[in-house]
Amino acid sequence: MRLCRAALAALALWILVAGPAAAQTWLRAESEHFIAYSDGGERALRDFVTDLERFDQILRLRFGVPMDRPTLRKLPIYLVARREGLEAVAPGVGRDVAGFYTTNEEDIFAVAIRADGDQTILHEYAHHFFYQHLNAPYPGWLTEGLAEYVMTARIRDAEFILGEPNAGRVSWLNYGAWIPLETLLTKRFGQVEGAEYRATYYPVAWLLTHWFFATPERSRQLDVYLRLVASGVGPSEAISQATGLTMHQLTQTLTAYGRGNVYASTYPITYRPIEITVERLPESARDLILIGQRIKRPLSEEQRAEALADVRRRAARWPEDPFALLVLGHAELHMGDAAAGEATLLKVLELAPETDEALQYLATGRIRQAEETEDPDQRRSLLAQARGFLARAYRIDPDDYFTLLLIARSREGQAGYPNDNDMLTWEAAFDGAPQLPAVRLGYGGALIATGRVPEALAVLTPLANAPHGGATADAARTLIAEALGEAPPPTEAEAAPPAD
Repeated sequence: MRLCRAALAALALWILVAGPAAAQTWLRAESEHFIAYSDGGERALRDFVTDLERFDQILRLRFGVPMDRPTLRKLPIYLVARREGLEAVAPGVGRDVAGFYTTNEEDIFAVAIRADGDQTILHEYAHHFFYQHLNAPYPGWLTEGLAEYVMTARIRDAEFILGEPNAGRVSWLNYGAWIPLETLLTKRFGQVEGAEYRATYYPVAWLLTHWFFATPERSRQLDVYLRLVASGVGPSEAISQATGLTMHQLTQTLTAYGRGNVYASTYPITYRPIEITVERLPESARDLILIGQRIKRPLSEEQRAEALADVRRRAARWPEDPFALLVLGHAELHMGDAAAGEATLLKVLELAPETDEALQYLATGRIRQAEETEDPDQRRSLLAQARGFLARAYRIDPDDYFTLLLIARSREGQAGYPNDNDMLTWEAAFDGAPQLPAVRLGYGGALIATGRVPEALAVLTPLANAPHGGATADAARTLIAEALGEAPPPTEAEAAPPAD
């Protein structure tokens, strides 16, 4: 959850008044590109953020992103002590999961078990980074292969090492049934998830990526392959043209490579100075910070009811606490008593007027009401009220992607949409959160509507190729087909083989 400065200031004042009984257990560390929350020690938190910032610098150096290129939004990461912390945010998360990354309209964030989830965080941050800075229409196998390749980065004082294997992935390469290269090159992970080869999708994607990166010549071949695919050449034919190898020969070459020729690469680096500030959060954060993130994720009706009851119980301990009230108001507005939720969010704004999240939630409530009404006058009035809340949120933070997304969405279907101002709004939302499917779909659709088809394809293709894109990848592929005047492609569910 984004703990806004105004809410933090109000909570800090409350701590001073409340005294020693308000001892907190959660810490918030902020650096140039990250905001990390932890219920552990400060030293470990600082070390974690330092390594993340160094990893960001490694990716910039290795992939040609300027060190001084700014990032409009810092990635929030929540560090927990054990699996129960993951469950608090994502009920039913897999038993072998050490961390995860999630994108939704209200937030983009990661959660991980301290230490155990470090490689998971690096893998997911790699995706986040590539979407932010490269926006390349990589095929699904390379998207995952790149993240696998960099997630084992070893960070040293004046150098870094890339390409070391992950023991679990190597085990699958040694003992599992390899996914055929033809399948790897032509299917996204979501399309083979139910097939017998799904367990080796990531390992083989990593090995093929590693093989391409092993020499400058093969790196150039990878570039040729990507250009051929972008020009419409089929993936299998493109890789054969680029490498000069048939699929059978490439499979043999890759098998031999994996048996003993996999070497990591060492690169020198001079790390830029890293500044980290750490704040202590009050006990209300211990009660509500994780469940506050849970209610931003998709939940079943049963989970929604459980979360709402839990939020009500926890927030009752903090009747004048802005952060607790923010979580309660959000939960009530979207899962419980909408009128009570609105009243609670208005109270937040009385206690902490600069809380832009409260304004965003109030706006979403008005937009939802507008979508549900059949009265055009009432719809216009509700949308105008939503834009009033959003204008206040924009003044607080003009770069907040969620505010920009809501402003653009409130204009969809209105007279003259999309006009020049709508396009600027979508562009700003995209600059702030290119990782978010809703932003790509909205911006891509607006670009198509204004005749800017090549730009729309550049925005939509990375989402269409996303290995785990699901319904949003289907929507992106449908928009692309419509823009090109082609028949809509089959959905991921229609294209996937039957589950085992």
